[in-house]
Amino acid sequence: MARPSNPIRPVTIDSGVHCSVDEQRRLLGLSPFFASLTHAEIEKVQREIVQTHYNPGDPIQFAGDSAERLSIVAMGTVKLVRPTLDGTDVLLDMIGPGQGFGSLMELGDATYREDVTAQTSACILHINAQTFASLMEQFPAIALATLRFVSSKLVDARNTIEQLSAYPVEQRLAATLVRLADRIGTQREADVLIQIPLSRQDLADMTGSKVETVSRVMSDFRRAGWIESGRKWIAVVDSAALARVAEGNPAN
Repeated sequence: MARPSNPIRPVTIDSGVHCSVDEQRRLLGLSPFFASLTHAEIEKVQREIVQTHYNPGDPIQFAGDSAERLSIVAMGTVKLVRPTLDGTDVLLDMIGPGQGFGSLMELGDATYREDVTAQTSACILHINAQTFASLMEQFPAIALATLRFVSSKLVDARNTIEQLSAYPVEQRLAATLVRLADRIGTQREADVLIQIPLSRQDLADMTGSKVETVSRVMSDFRRAGWIESGRKWIAVVDSAALARVAEGNPAN
């Protein structure tokens, strides 16, 4: 079978170009903190945010710095990396438009846990701690949403620990591919394209695996017809099969 051609197209956002006010409000309305607000209330929130443009490779936040703002991706893709005690970096996730990162004291974090870097050109919406505290006082729904968010973070942390300690590599890798396809994939006629450079080392970091093991499992997935891949790109062809593997069930 012929090697698939590289479908990656560079993501470019001219510096100084920001998403419109309407798009900012739409994205804020998708955020777990503001989803229950009325349109008029979201307009008030939008007037309090700061939008910043980043070029590929630009740092957005550093692990260990004081947790002073929440951030929402408006355009582009960013990667979240967790530094470890032995000096290595572990890639945790990549997120795209509508998804958030960062933290605040109010969310239980004194400092950021991850380094965040622009993977592509990106526009990011920022809300600082003082503004967020003021918004919680104005809109009790935000405070309730914050409690739900903190609870969700605890559940996610427990699930991650369980997955890395108990699940086989095939299950962890399938779950990672399904998550990436859902978060940053582009739906095409026959597949979902994860259209960012994504190396085997990246996937190994995200699944707590060795590069050699990830390469073997990816080859198995490709032979099964569930994915196609090339140099730093992946297309999910059979998301249902991957989802079954991610859940610990036979794919067929």
